[in-house]
Amino acid sequence: MKRFAMTIAAAVSCNLALAAEPAAYISTSVGSAEQKLALDGIGVSKSDTAFQIAGGYRIAPHTGLEIGYTNMGKAEISSDAVRASSSPQSVHLAVTGMWNGSPAFGVTGKLGAAHTRTRVAASEAGYSVSESETRTSLTFGIGASYKFDTDIAAILEYQNFGKIVKADGADLKGHVVLVGIRYSY
Repeated sequence: MKRFAMTIAAAVSCNLALAAEPAAYISTSVGSAEQKLALDGIGVSKSDTAFQIAGGYRIAPHTGLEIGYTNMGKAEISSDAVRASSSPQSVHLAVTGMWNGSPAFGVTGKLGAAHTRTRVAASEAGYSVSESETRTSLTFGIGASYKFDTDIAAILEYQNFGKIVKADGADLKGHVVLVGIRYSY
């Protein structure tokens, strides 16, 4: 009976501790986006500045949901007569897994779907063409956080958006590395 009472007391104290932790958050991040184009056996990678705004909610001690918007900047390639660019923007919905190694340090993983709209433009000798492609793909990421207090944390994360364009023998993949601030409430 004594062991049962101690188990109940431990469970209640754990639930009270979790209730004291903020469950919702918003974050803003900036960093680098890389776009990799594969076309007829030729590969080109270009980087640009990226930013992300996200919000989430912890639905269990180590599990949450996140929705976010990511702008992957603009990748451009050019030669003397030809110029091409791509500008992806993505909205993602993901399940997150969280683990705290200490009260201040934590690790996060995410897995979900990303809906990406990419504007592709090309020009050659006065002739130009521009179109957009929308594609839904698997997204995954991993990150680390350091809490300054219970509400504010610095975050570092990597997120892969998979193939964001797939057309006519061309594949465009995108990923970001971001650093930012998360506010929990």
